[in-house]
Amino acid sequence: MIVQYLKMASLAPPVPKAPKRFCVLFTIVMALLFTDANPALAQQFVVAPFNFNVENGLYTPASTNAQVLAGTEQEIAPQTAMPKPDPTLAMLFPQPGGILLFKSKDIKEANNVVGKLMKPSLVVIDTIFHNQVYLQKNADGGQYSFDMCYSVRIDGKRYYTDFRPHTFTYFRYPLVYHKQLFMIAAQDMGYEVYADKGYPEHFRITVFDMVNGAIKMRFTSEELPFQYGYEFLDQSDDVMQSDYKSADQRLYFEIKGLNETYKGVWNGKELKHLSR
Repeated sequence: MIVQYLKMASLAPPVPKAPKRFCVLFTIVMALLFTDANPALAQQFVVAPFNFNVENGLYTPASTNAQVLAGTEQEIAPQTAMPKPDPTLAMLFPQPGGILLFKSKDIKEANNVVGKLMKPSLVVIDTIFHNQVYLQKNADGGQYSFDMCYSVRIDGKRYYTDFRPHTFTYFRYPLVYHKQLFMIAAQDMGYEVYADKGYPEHFRITVFDMVNGAIKMRFTSEELPFQYGYEFLDQSDDVMQSDYKSADQRLYFEIKGLNETYKGVWNGKELKHLSR
């Protein structure tokens, strides 16, 4: 039996979601040398500074604008293979009807639309622009929303979107017998003004065929019927577990959340939900 626990490192133990005090903290990760005019100078995974001048209101995503989507005929082909997994590899799982991709970070400009992505695609994240934080007060105290823009590459071409990618931070398992790479992806939903820090949700399974280091998309699941509920996936708890049964070449795995546990099995061809 092989039991593997893969979690985020150097984080505090998971705690239930709870309000946190607002604190002014600027996170700046090397935004130098990046311009749209000269993308070759971009640093990998550059995070633009947060803007903590919170404004009243609610951010409306541009990438899911139904009217613009309906009027956009050009479709962007998804990337389904890669010679070698990139360190900032992620996935875009478009909503039904697709998501819009733009040619610059001025995504509110209709003439910046390049096309729409209709199917799941591999992407490499270059830059995350944290542009503005909004607060719409309600009976529970307030709801935060975020004007964030992602610079991503699909088959080497750069696009911009405010649709949040899924990242592969949490679980990667090579299936030697099947020559596959089994991965769990999630969106970090964040808390308060920290738009993309912690609270992973909307889990999905992606499986790739592996040949000489290259990967090719074989399977992508729908969103798993599961809500995690904790702040982080942490090494101090048995949050992620896996058990590869060599007798029948099946990977059994589970994710333990705050109030729910998801269990599934992958047999090399299909995913089966065992319980939740």
